[in-house]
Amino acid sequence: METRTTSPVSPKWQFRFDFFQQHGAPKTKEYREALKALPFADKLKVNVNLFALFFGWIYLAILGMWRKALVVLGLNVILVVLSFVMPDIVARALWAALNIAVGMSTNYSFFMERVKGKESWNPFEGLF
Repeated sequence: METRTTSPVSPKWQFRFDFFQQHGAPKTKEYREALKALPFADKLKVNVNLFALFFGWIYLAILGMWRKALVVLGLNVILVVLSFVMPDIVARALWAALNIAVGMSTNYSFFMERVKGKESWNPFEGLF
């Protein structure tokens, strides 16, 4: 596999990159079948990025995905404004949904940007 940059990635990221390279996007049937065959810990490693789940736009910026970080930051600002006019339970549900979506899409987004060279503004790439 050929990467765009010369900087090496950790074994965890290399595992994720190899998985995405071999099985494609999370939306595909082949991906879902291959994910089912993995042990639980490896499923989590491929499917969810805990740093992105808890730190959102900050972690995206650290990874160098500034376009996606700006979009997630904008969505956070919109949620803050909307939280003043909506019930607390709805605001909390929207915050949780946003954080989960970012956590589940970051690995594939980083793969697409780092390996494939596709830089986009969509922070939920591969998820929807």
